[in-house]
Amino acid sequence: MDGINTFDTKMLVDHWLAMWNGDLAIAERIIAPSLRVHLPAFGMPPEEGINDPESMARWIGLFRSSFSSASFHCELGPFTDGDHVISRFRFTGTWKGGRPAVASAPAGTAVSFAGVDTLRIEHGRVAEYWLTDDQLDLYAQLGAVRGVEPQPVSLA
Repeated sequence: MDGINTFDTKMLVDHWLAMWNGDLAIAERIIAPSLRVHLPAFGMPPEEGINDPESMARWIGLFRSSFSSASFHCELGPFTDGDHVISRFRFTGTWKGGRPAVASAPAGTAVSFAGVDTLRIEHGRVAEYWLTDDQLDLYAQLGAVRGVEPQPVSLA
């Protein structure tokens, strides 16, 4: 696994979460110069536009800009399989309003959703990233999905 051990795996996931929690400068240290991402089609930017540490940090910053508070934490894992690291995360935050434009929930709405990150590690950095998330849950909570009533979210 390119020299990554269990301790290093936990440290990498800790850095990964720190990046998602707003330490965008860390992207230069943990993202490979050439990155490949695999994203769900719904509510995501084009995959080819996220291909290096700078574009990864920019995407995360854009996502975070929609929330007055935003926190990611690991719920399960990390698990390793060869050069892959897999973990389940939970996001909680307070929506500011704005994006998505079709949302009907008021600014200040508490939201939460989960997902799974699969990372392929090369030379100690993330070279490939697969995201599977419950973005549709987030959009439903924001009133951006027709025919689905937003459910209240407890941040406790």
